[in-house]
Amino acid sequence: MPDLFMKSTLDSIFRVAFGVELDSLCGSSEEGAKFSEAFDNASAMTLWRYVDIFWKMKNAFNVGSEAKLKKIIRVVDDFVYKLIRKKIEEMHKSQNNSSKKDILTRFLQFTEVDPKYLRDITLNFIIAGKDTTATTLSWFIYMLCKHPLVQEKVAQEIKEATKTKKVTDISEFASSVSEEALEKMHLPSRSID
Repeated sequence: MPDLFMKSTLDSIFRVAFGVELDSLCGSSEEGAKFSEAFDNASAMTLWRYVDIFWKMKNAFNVGSEAKLKKIIRVVDDFVYKLIRKKIEEMHKSQNNSSKKDILTRFLQFTEVDPKYLRDITLNFIIAGKDTTATTLSWFIYMLCKHPLVQEKVAQEIKEATKTKKVTDISEFASSVSEEALEKMHLPSRSID
């Protein structure tokens, strides 16, 4: 289940922030699948730097896990730079850019920005949103499973909201449930205390 949330969240981030269908959940885009795998591997390998006391030396000599990490980061960078170039080309071809609602288009509309800076912003959006949102969704589902009465209330709220096609009524309840899930998360840092 967490893997589905990770892929779904990544797809949502790309749709909202960059106006691109990544389709990592469906797996229909080979390029998107390569990016997703490379991004996850780069995150995991970067995390291992905390336990590898020789990572700086490996990085300097471009050997071992650091050499592999550089290759993986190249895949991530190539994908993101291609995305940025494509978005710039779309904007130059289109006369009416105001119809686009994604964040990357808005950045490009209002300022002349360095592609490296845009790459950094793009990766920050992904880093900030992917794992945190997917983990919150996982804990949300877990908490619903542990509390059947709350699960019934959520189901009832959804039924009512979809009948009237107004989702505004559910937002307050969903927000409360999400906050509770966040408060009750079993974070690794708590086990360290």
